Amino acid sequence: MSSISVLGQEKVEREVRVKEHQVPMEARKWLKDAFEKIRKPKWYKEFSELGYSFEAKFKLKDRFHSVEFDSLGNMLDVEIEIEWEGLSDEVKANLSSHFVGTLRGFKLEKIQIQYSGLPADLEDFFDEEETDGVLIQFEIEYQAEDQSKVIRLWEGTFSSDGKFLAQRRIVVREIFNLSF
Repeated sequence: MSSISVLGQEKVEREVRVKEHQVPMEARKWLKDAFEKIRKPKWYKEFSELGYSFEAKFKLKDRFHSVEFDSLGNMLDVEIEIEWEGLSDEVKANLSSHFVGTLRGFKLEKIQIQYSGLPADLEDFFDEEETDGVLIQFEIEYQAEDQSKVIRLWEGTFSSDGKFLAQRRIVVREIFNLSF
């Protein structure tokens, strides 16, 4: 684990449920344009070490979606939960190589495919499956030992082919995290 350069970074978040009218109009409009078939997303205000953002959570085609917007309502990224079996063989091989080769005592908790790019490009991707201008990565939450052999919760970012990019420790405060 000493070869991972971002070990000192931490992710500390707190989510608070908000009503739709409390979310910037730009965020609400983008979400309705990009995901026309959703009815009533659940909206959250997410506080982190960087400030706050808004997040819409909903289920579509049996998959959990999370769309994050900055405090002004500008779209940041879309994350869709995916199962291990839904990954390509290449991605699985690269992820396995990283986890087995660098971590001890690991357990995968959640895998999400993450889409980012310009709002218009992302809207085209979700409406018409156009991939121009869309960055695809994976965000994976997992438990693994840290340098002192204590099991901790981590968030790793991986490229579209499953190669390791970054990692940070998740500081969990059970009382503040909302799951669906």
